[in-house]
Amino acid sequence: MILSCNTVFAQDTNIQEIKQQAIALYSTKNYKEAEKLLKNLPPDEKTDEIYILLSNLALENNNINLAIQNLNKAIDKNQKCYKAYYNLGNIFAKKGSYILAANNYEIALEKNKNNAAIYYNLAYCQIKTRNFKAAKKNLIKSIELEPKNKNAYYNLALCYKELNDTKQAKKMLEQYDKFQ
Repeated sequence: MILSCNTVFAQDTNIQEIKQQAIALYSTKNYKEAEKLLKNLPPDEKTDEIYILLSNLALENNNINLAIQNLNKAIDKNQKCYKAYYNLGNIFAKKGSYILAANNYEIALEKNKNNAAIYYNLAYCQIKTRNFKAAKKNLIKSIELEPKNKNAYYNLALCYKELNDTKQAKKMLEQYDKFQ
């Protein structure tokens, strides 16, 4: 019995080592070698983090469909994986599919309510779909979490302008100008 526990521990350690090697290769832009390491892992040993890394590698090779498949596998492994939903949102936003992107950002927010980038990107999609009231709310939250994001102030000014609140729009532009 102890032997099988040690074997499991050894497998977990080996998987962590492979993951760390792949991350190191990825950070040095050695994408093909990183991908080889991760692809050789059996599917049942791939974690949500490994699937996210595989997704990033697929994006480096401009393989959007494979990136999406890997993110969906990450979600299958861990429903609470906000990063997978966030990355899906980024892919869809880049493709101009703002409603799909917003849906994924909203799910990511259900999993992690303390990430300014998720609120900001959701607001961006809402601006693109002309939902300025919702975008305003999400930009305010994004600024609360990350007050130094100058682009959030600029986009918030745009929301206020579109909502006919020129006084607030001017205030947000003044905040934006402080970063210049």
